[in-house]
Amino acid sequence: VRHTDTVFTMPRFDTREAWEETAARLRRRVLLSSGLVPMPKETPLNAKIFDRIEHGDYSVEKVHFEVRPGFLATGNLYRPKGEGPFPAVLNPHGHWKAGRLEDTDTCSVPARCITLARMGAVAFTYDMIGYVDSRQFSHNWGREREKLWGVHPFALQLHTSLRAVDFLCSLPGVDPERIGCTGASGGGTQTFALAAVDPRVKVAAPVNMISAHFQGGCECENA
Repeated sequence: VRHTDTVFTMPRFDTREAWEETAARLRRRVLLSSGLVPMPKETPLNAKIFDRIEHGDYSVEKVHFEVRPGFLATGNLYRPKGEGPFPAVLNPHGHWKAGRLEDTDTCSVPARCITLARMGAVAFTYDMIGYVDSRQFSHNWGREREKLWGVHPFALQLHTSLRAVDFLCSLPGVDPERIGCTGASGGGTQTFALAAVDPRVKVAAPVNMISAHFQGGCECENA
């Protein structure tokens, strides 16, 4: 029986066609295990961008949009100076105490986003469910009573990431053909899960998370 410490050996693929066949099966499996088949109906984002703060070579704004009607994704948008079109990078955060606002020697999500903006990319960091401004659900659920809700935390976070791609692609000045994603720890899990199911993400850099010897542990990481 597989568990979160099962040692995993990556299979070898000798042709692109063999990999793409396996990738399609894995993509379907991720979506099925997340309860995202069929995918929830796409509804208006009703995005709000406000409280812009100008810095010398970048700006920061607050953001919220509707993942599903009535359920908000919350975060910050960092933008470079200029007209674009710019590449854009999603920045899901890990299980840091301060979430997307973590600014310590271990991790600084704002510093990462500021750096990306200074390098000429739009950077969007958004809350894990139950962190910082996302308080409509607690971070972890999955007990018998909560199973009646009909949605899993992994699914809700993955769906949030998918809608975050929609949000970035809707912004003037963003090149929808140059979308990336990077995060560490639980943000690494979100990064590879999003990249697995959404071909709009052209570059993914999951950091310090899933390996051949460790595969998560939080409810939000194990569908």
